[in-house]
Amino acid sequence: MNKTTAVNISRDNGSGLSGDIPSKAESIVWCSVLVLASALIVIGNIPTIVLFVGNKRLRKKSLFLVINMAVADLMLGAVSLPFYIYRIGQVGYHLWTASMDIYLESFSVIADNVPTVASLVSATSISCERFYALYRPFKHRSLTKRTYLIIILMLWTISALDTALFFLSFHLRFPKHYHYYWLTLGSISIAIMCGCNIAIWRKFRRGTVPGTQHQNRDLQKKRLTTTLLFVSILALLSWLPYIISNTLVFLTDLNIPQRYLVAINFVNYSSAFINPIIYAFKIPEFRQALARSFVRRRATVKVENIEIRVDKRAASTKVTPLRILEGDVRFDVEVVDTSL
Repeated sequence: MNKTTAVNISRDNGSGLSGDIPSKAESIVWCSVLVLASALIVIGNIPTIVLFVGNKRLRKKSLFLVINMAVADLMLGAVSLPFYIYRIGQVGYHLWTASMDIYLESFSVIADNVPTVASLVSATSISCERFYALYRPFKHRSLTKRTYLIIILMLWTISALDTALFFLSFHLRFPKHYHYYWLTLGSISIAIMCGCNIAIWRKFRRGTVPGTQHQNRDLQKKRLTTTLLFVSILALLSWLPYIISNTLVFLTDLNIPQRYLVAINFVNYSSAFINPIIYAFKIPEFRQALARSFVRRRATVKVENIEIRVDKRAASTKVTPLRILEGDVRFDVEVVDTSL
């Protein structure tokens, strides 16, 4: 998520960086905050993906895009953010001097571009899907799982093409053309999210959310729409400063201080570890699956503790072996004449 100020393959060395280098203490604090953010993203999204995939009640068509976004967020926290911390510590903060070779640098670009674009377009697709669910409810119900899987494949294809375009633009020595494309993609995505969210909000304000004869289903649909609306608004707020700062850097050659660029990137990453918290509190099925998993784990721990206690008692009890004596056993049988 560090496309800001990219003019070469090390994308923290561009014109948007000012010469104001933070102190060593401030640099260590920011790197520590980013490391904590990376850990929270991984810790939050791994259980989310496991629960969504392993629980049949959560494997709904409307949650496929949520799972896809969780996968993109996990990649951001596990791969993209660590590379960003390494680069910012070397180039921006000068905390270490060791640099990456060209192959590792290229891999870091792929690890940054692919999940970044996937996260952005996933947030956009969630807004569009909820908009379609409210304004075309009957057509939305006819969507199959295959349709959702095709949409997810298209999202990752867009991410892969974005990375290919990035390398092609630098190979042809037209890096600014790529950044204009990136700003266009980001601006369109932000505009679509804004439009969909405003339309959904107006639908709720009017109280005209379409319903059917099944009130329970309608209530679940409304809760899910409210939750995903909150998620998309959070994504919108986390992307706005990022897109605006990129626009100012490339269109006006504005020099943004390093500390502000890092803060903007932190805000951009923050939605990746806040989303699992939203799922846990706002999606009842997810909360119930999480509670059952926790209860099942506690029950397993108790059973293991009981087995350990039994094994210890058995080990502490003295067992007296019984000697079996083998020998001839004779019975004297007395025959009684009962004849009359």
